[in-house]
Amino acid sequence: MRSVPPVTTPTPAPASVVACGATTRRRSPRSFRPEDGISEHAFLLLKPDCLRRGLTGEAERLARDAGLRIDGRQPVTLSPADVRHLWSEYDEAGHSLTLAFLDRYLTTGPSEVLLLSGPDAFEAARRLKREIRARHADGPFANVVHAAERRAELDRQRDHLLGRSGDGTDPPPSSPRPPGIDFRPLFDVTALADEVWPLVQGPPPDPGPFRLDSGDLGRAVLLGPDRNHTLDSTVTALWHALPGVEPRRAVLLTLHAGWSGATPIAVGGQNALRDCLGALREHGILNCGIGRPQPFRVPER
Repeated sequence: MRSVPPVTTPTPAPASVVACGATTRRRSPRSFRPEDGISEHAFLLLKPDCLRRGLTGEAERLARDAGLRIDGRQPVTLSPADVRHLWSEYDEAGHSLTLAFLDRYLTTGPSEVLLLSGPDAFEAARRLKREIRARHADGPFANVVHAAERRAELDRQRDHLLGRSGDGTDPPPSSPRPPGIDFRPLFDVTALADEVWPLVQGPPPDPGPFRLDSGDLGRAVLLGPDRNHTLDSTVTALWHALPGVEPRRAVLLTLHAGWSGATPIAVGGQNALRDCLGALREHGILNCGIGRPQPFRVPER
C-alpha cells in the first residue's frame, strides 16, 4: 500500500504511513472504547471513484453532520495484497472473479482514509457509509466508500490502513463468504474483469437470456439478488445451469440480477427450464423461479 504523509485538521490524530512496502511509524492515536463514554475512533475509506467524482467534500460534510470529528486524512493507494487483507472474506481459490473486480476497482487509483472520532463513531460511520452509497453508488463495483460492518473488522482494517503491526492479539479475519469454483484454470479472470469493467460503471447491462434449446414457452428462468451468495458462487451455479455459457455472459447475468431484482437468464422448452432451475437450486440459489420476463427499468436515484 503506497501512501503520502497525511493532511490533518488543526487537531490531528497522528497516523502511521505505509510506503513502498515499508512502514514508517508515527505515534498512533489512542484507541477509545465505547465504554469510555467519551469517544471512539472509526474510519471511512473514500474509494478511487469517490475521489474521481469529487465527492470528498460532501463525504466530509456528511461526517460532520453525523456528529463525527475528522481527525485526519490519509491518502493511500491500495495494492492487491491490501485488498486481500482488508476483505479477508474472499480468497484466491474460491473468489477469483470477485478479487479480479476488486483489484480493478481499488488498486488502479488513489483512495483516502478519513480518520473519524466521536460518540459511538463505529455505528455513525456505518450509517454514514450507507447514506453516501444511497446517494452516489453507481453499480456493484462503484459504491464510492467503505466502512467496517463489525467492530472486529474495524480494528483489523483500521490498523492495517494506519500501518500498525500485529501484536499477536489481532482480530481474526472475517468469516469466509460462499465460494465458487476456481475459474483461473478455465479462463483469464483478470482480462475478463478488464473487458467487463466499463459496462458495470452504472447499472450492469442485460446480456439477454441464454437459450437452452429450440423450445419457446414465452417463459424464462428468472434470477434475483441473493445476499447469501457471492459473484463467484452465483456464476458457478450458472456455469452448471447454462451448459456452454460464456464467462462474460454469466458474469453480466449475475451482476444484472443483483441490480434489477429479477433477470431472465434462460429460455427454452419446459424440460430445459425445469432442469436449469433444478441446477440452480442444487447450488444453493433460492431466489429464482420460472415466469414471464418483465422489462427492466433503471431505478430512479
